[in-house]
Amino acid sequence: MDSSEEKITLISPRPDMEEQYLAYCRAFQRMDEPLQFMDDVAFRDFARFVLELRDAEQGLNLPPGFVPYATYWLVRDDRTILGNSALRFSLTPDLEDLGGHIGYRIHPFERRRGYGKLILKLTLEKARERGLERVLVTCDPSNIGSARIIQGNGGVLASQTYSQKFAREVSRYWIEL
Repeated sequence: MDSSEEKITLISPRPDMEEQYLAYCRAFQRMDEPLQFMDDVAFRDFARFVLELRDAEQGLNLPPGFVPYATYWLVRDDRTILGNSALRFSLTPDLEDLGGHIGYRIHPFERRRGYGKLILKLTLEKARERGLERVLVTCDPSNIGSARIIQGNGGVLASQTYSQKFAREVSRYWIEL
């Protein structure tokens, strides 16, 4: 990643980026990686998808068990989506177990270029702006790249345990803001 040649920004989802977001989703499908929650809505009705993300940020019309959250896209030159993140404003017991305050993913063809570290850094700035003082970020213990990204952003390993509910190992990191 050479920031002198490209403009990388973290933006809120926009209705005018339908083509870019759907191409981003298709890249995951080509790699046999699952779509994320609500991506099926994006394929059916993109304007509704963006509206539902905006509602989620306001805590409106959330499914049971969900907390208000903001969605962000890491974008190059205002046209290519490199990754996305979700910032949850509070934790439920399930999110404390797996998920934490921040989740993120990087375009499958843009990985190992520093974008993971950057999207987490920029999302942490958004968490600070919202008044959070520390955030929980989780990952699979075998995901060394994600663990390094979290640690590179100040993450301190709090626990590495088996989640009975989600039937998997989870590493939990706290980041002081």
